[in-house]
Amino acid sequence: MHTLIYKILNDRTLWVTTALFIISLFFGNIQLQDIDMQTILALLSLMIVINLYEEEGLLKYIAISIIRKCQTTRQVQLTVFLLVFFSAMFLTNDVAIITFIPIFVVIAQKIHVKAVLPIILLTVFANLGSSVTPFGNPQNIYLSSHYHLQIGSFFQMSLPLGLISLMLVLLSSLFFRSERLEQLTLDLPVIRTKQTILLVVGSLVVLAGLLHLVPIMVSLLVSIVLTLIINRKSFLHVDYGIIILFIELFLIVGVLSRIPMIVSLFKGLTQTVNGSFISGVILSQFISNVPAAVLLSEFTNRVYAVYLGVSIGGLGTLIASLANLLAWRQYRRQVGEKNDNFSLRLMTINLLLLIIFILLGFLILAIG
Repeated sequence: MHTLIYKILNDRTLWVTTALFIISLFFGNIQLQDIDMQTILALLSLMIVINLYEEEGLLKYIAISIIRKCQTTRQVQLTVFLLVFFSAMFLTNDVAIITFIPIFVVIAQKIHVKAVLPIILLTVFANLGSSVTPFGNPQNIYLSSHYHLQIGSFFQMSLPLGLISLMLVLLSSLFFRSERLEQLTLDLPVIRTKQTILLVVGSLVVLAGLLHLVPIMVSLLVSIVLTLIINRKSFLHVDYGIIILFIELFLIVGVLSRIPMIVSLFKGLTQTVNGSFISGVILSQFISNVPAAVLLSEFTNRVYAVYLGVSIGGLGTLIASLANLLAWRQYRRQVGEKNDNFSLRLMTINLLLLIIFILLGFLILAIG
């Protein structure tokens, strides 16, 4: 319990939203109906299940099993990038980063490659990969719920961005040298077979709730029962901070949406498809893409433009996506304090890619 409270109290993103929530009290009335309970329950059920995957070490087991078969340094790096990209689709960008940065730091030491650039690209690919599915990140879960998107409609939106992102992942390996490896020795975590089978089956029910195929309360109940059976202590490690963050965001946006000047401003910004898109990109750079998605959705029905804006907007500044900050923290924890300007390099590469993807975003919207 002490660890749980410490984790929430030390979430600096939560500090910011709490401060904004307190400030918003002076500008309007808080209304509890502004909270989107469908999104909150969907996030909570997903966070509970995802934490079980972390605790059981299943993703780490799969990743190491595949990486051990690589024969060159280039194959290792491309394999990690692809694993990050695809795992972020199903287990969120945060989990992909938390899982793969520690693994890659160990690998980089064994194969004698510099870890900075691969970890930066790993972060980029986690953000891009998570944008492909309706449950890959919190903003997608929210947008799917808010706009009542069916899974087919969501994939119709995300497929162009996903294919472009996958091409970038594949091309990225060409920037690294390919040197022959001896057998790569990495320790596999111990997997409990019965618990793993139960977790995978239960996860399908949880995903069905996120896709609106079963009531969301069924998903939440299944996630709770899974944790009670597999690992009760896992409840203490769930990221409840993001649930609190979303509740505060809903209340803040509710207040803002009732201020005439704010309504006029954002309705003006989102009158066109391109305006909605670039608003999502720019807002994400300053308030992160999750709050940007919640805010813009109150003023426009141009879901495709908002989706592309906040997905591409995750590139750029450190705060553009919570995953960027998480990657920075993970790097410092795994590698330590080194004079390699990791945060500056991360932001520089992100900003360069942001410019490229903004142009691609305009093209996607024009064709679509």
